[in-house]
Amino acid sequence: MNPRVLLSFIGTVCALAPLAVALEVDVLEIEVSAAPGQVRPLTFLVRNETAVAEWFTLYVADWDRDEQGNNRFYPPGTLPRSLAPWLEVSPTSFRLEPGESRQVAGVVRVPAAGVSTGTYWGMVFVQGEPRPVMYQGSVVMVTKRIGIKVYLHVGGVRSAGAIRAVEPRGLNPLWIAVRFENTGAFNLKDMRAQAQVYDSTGKLVAEAVPVTFPCLPGGERWVRLDTELRVGTGTYLVVVKVELPGGSLLATQASLRVRALALAPLSGGESPRDLDGDGLYEDVNGDGSFDDNDVDLFQAQYMGAQVQANWRAFDFNNDGQVDERDVQILKGRRG
Repeated sequence: MNPRVLLSFIGTVCALAPLAVALEVDVLEIEVSAAPGQVRPLTFLVRNETAVAEWFTLYVADWDRDEQGNNRFYPPGTLPRSLAPWLEVSPTSFRLEPGESRQVAGVVRVPAAGVSTGTYWGMVFVQGEPRPVMYQGSVVMVTKRIGIKVYLHVGGVRSAGAIRAVEPRGLNPLWIAVRFENTGAFNLKDMRAQAQVYDSTGKLVAEAVPVTFPCLPGGERWVRLDTELRVGTGTYLVVVKVELPGGSLLATQASLRVRALALAPLSGGESPRDLDGDGLYEDVNGDGSFDDNDVDLFQAQYMGAQVQANWRAFDFNNDGQVDERDVQILKGRRG
């Protein structure tokens, strides 16, 4: 078993890697198909990998993803396509000795009427007891929790989606943000996004590393596609493709125009310089070296017109804009 464990904390905790909080299940996702009026069984195994006996509680909840793909959780029955009202598990609590396992049985009961085609989904949480744990000199309460995603498909699965936006962001190296929408009623999993970049002569100059991602019905996802291209002055064509389950292919394109830099001194002295040829102008005061004076000048001028007009020279965190985060990155480079 190799579960993804979700930890709930009472208190503020950044990381608890050394803690023995092992709770295992044998599956993280369950998919069933049924017609209205049918009942479908499901099972999974729970194992206590800690050194102490513990009581576990099971309960059903709703969940979805935000545009970055992070899970969000809600009370059961919150979402329009909630599976929670039709999903039951038994037992809902039990005690496991160290190393002991128990099988949990569940059913999905699909109503006979009022059910439209598409995917319905929910989550079964397996949650342990709160335990006091020492962390950085303080006692915090740690609760082990694993969520098992359950999907019900009613009717023949059909894939439908649309690429809503293609936005070249950071240029050093280039990465592309793609906004995808699942326009259908069925869950889409293992979609594959990819991108190619062509220069003004039509030559292929970069290919993004393909990314696989899922998207729930009605959901939207921003997907990041990274290349190794450090973009210079010129005009480029970005072609993005998304392969849906079943092999259908969506494609769109966006143009990217990179203007020549027009750098000037930010506060007397010389124009900023790129000391190592990486396309970033860390020598902000242009004196031929990178030191604290450059950091101080950049912090004072980063919102000014000169920096903002030449943002790609100062986009130290490569997010497509210059802001306070770039100041912090530059400070970090000074140690």
